[in-house]
Amino acid sequence: MKGHLKNIVLLGHMGCGKTTIGKNLARKLKYNFIDTDYEIEKSADSKISTIFLNKGEHEFRKIEEDIVSNILITKTEKVIALGGGSFENKNIRKLVLEKNISIWLKCNINILVERLKKNYNRPLLIGKDIQSEIMILDKVRKINYEKSDFHYDVSKKQKKIILKDIVDFIHNII
Repeated sequence: MKGHLKNIVLLGHMGCGKTTIGKNLARKLKYNFIDTDYEIEKSADSKISTIFLNKGEHEFRKIEEDIVSNILITKTEKVIALGGGSFENKNIRKLVLEKNISIWLKCNINILVERLKKNYNRPLLIGKDIQSEIMILDKVRKINYEKSDFHYDVSKKQKKIILKDIVDFIHNII
């Protein structure tokens, strides 16, 4: 893998495991890991939920585009976990698809709902019915997620199997 300059970009819905899988994948590939949500919070010195609350989703998406685009342009040999909605941004999507290896971590809606019921830091879900909101997001976002290089269903799979399959895919395309 060394000498190969592309990033591995994980995308998918909130709760699909991008951060967990990303950290482990980075360790396995000997890459560094970048969680774009964490980078946004660090740069803004504020939690994403606070940005949504105080500035709104539109302003958050502008901040997100600036930070994520900069990461995608300036970083190489990284595993990058995108926020669930990042890939909806045309500019981010273009950078991901042109210069990186993109992997969509697909997950069954019912599994996502169960995971997200336990997490109260998801600004798009506050005060909403999680099941119906995820179904709406899935219908909209799936169109762009399907443009990724590799689609991998993480539903009901052990982390070890997921990592092996993704590493095998990466080794087969480089």
